[in-house]
Amino acid sequence: MSGVEKIIARLNEETESQCRETEFNARKKAAEIVARAQTQGNERIKAAEAEANKRSERILAGAQSLVSANSRKARLAARVALIDEVLESAARSLHELSDEAYFNALAGLANRNKQEGIGEMLLCERDLKRMPKDFIDKLGYGFKVSPVPAPIEDGFVLKYGEIEINCTFKALFSAAEQELRARANTMLFG
Repeated sequence: MSGVEKIIARLNEETESQCRETEFNARKKAAEIVARAQTQGNERIKAAEAEANKRSERILAGAQSLVSANSRKARLAARVALIDEVLESAARSLHELSDEAYFNALAGLANRNKQEGIGEMLLCERDLKRMPKDFIDKLGYGFKVSPVPAPIEDGFVLKYGEIEINCTFKALFSAAEQELRARANTMLFG
């Protein structure tokens, strides 16, 4: 081999050695990058799983809270409906009283609302027609019954001059509604 060939052979060997070293370093660096990427990827996966678990726990807690609130709301609505039904039944029972019991109740109510002077009792047309003959006697002194029907459904309006006391069942129930609801609630639910 001549001198030039030896130089070329040596250059080829050095170049191949440098190529192998560069390739080795590149593979080593690529392995490090892949290992780092896998570590970072695993960390991100763990963080994403942890965040997903937290989010699912929050969603589950929110759903449980919503179910609990809806359940309480439904129970309350059922209670209110039952109390309404009891109050409506009580009002209906007043309409279903016999004439004697109904007018005895009116006489008692009139005497509880009696004022000074003569009170004029205004009844609805239906009650004027079915009023017992002895009703005015049961009322006692201090009352007279107007022969003109009042535009009411039941009960009566008691007039003392310019003062009117509304003793219709609707007005009485309305005035005592909160107390009646509280009593019905206690009776029904303790």
